[in-house]
Amino acid sequence: MFWNLEKAQAFLQEHKREQANHGLTFLAGDRLLHCDVLRGLKILATVPNASFEVAAWLLKTCRAARELRGAKYEVPTTRQVELEPRAFLGCNNKARSVGITLKDLVNSIVLQWLEREAEARIEERIAREAREERTKVGLRWKDWREKKAIREMEALHQKFREIEQEYKRRKRREEADEEERGNEG
Repeated sequence: MFWNLEKAQAFLQEHKREQANHGLTFLAGDRLLHCDVLRGLKILATVPNASFEVAAWLLKTCRAARELRGAKYEVPTTRQVELEPRAFLGCNNKARSVGITLKDLVNSIVLQWLEREAEARIEERIAREAREERTKVGLRWKDWREKKAIREMEALHQKFREIEQEYKRRKRREEADEEERGNEG
């Protein structure tokens, strides 16, 4: 409830803006969710070029088949991956040259790949939204042009009706004048 008209109008303006931008309104009525999102953003603020959406996609992509309470999950006890001999040698040589373990190198490669996948999903969403927006704008533009053409046609028809009425008035005046001249003569 608002006791101040200005605050109520500001609230409505914000909702109109959200509705125009997203087509839906999120009221943030869930205090726990709101606080959770703020804590997540605070953590991501320490990571350069971090994206909340990319982080969410990474978490979703890396979820376990069975998630447990308390941010725990089930994972197989044996998590060994076999590489082709040349791939193993290449990874091993690169890890040694960089000064990290093979495990850390493979983990970073996989996580970078997953991050690129998440970014690709986001780019796809952005492109889809841009196409939808272009379509909406195109439809609005087309609708506006059609309405403008209808207004112009209506204005043109109104002008013709006015011209016809004026022509009929003149004709009646001329006929009335001829009758007066005929009656006088």
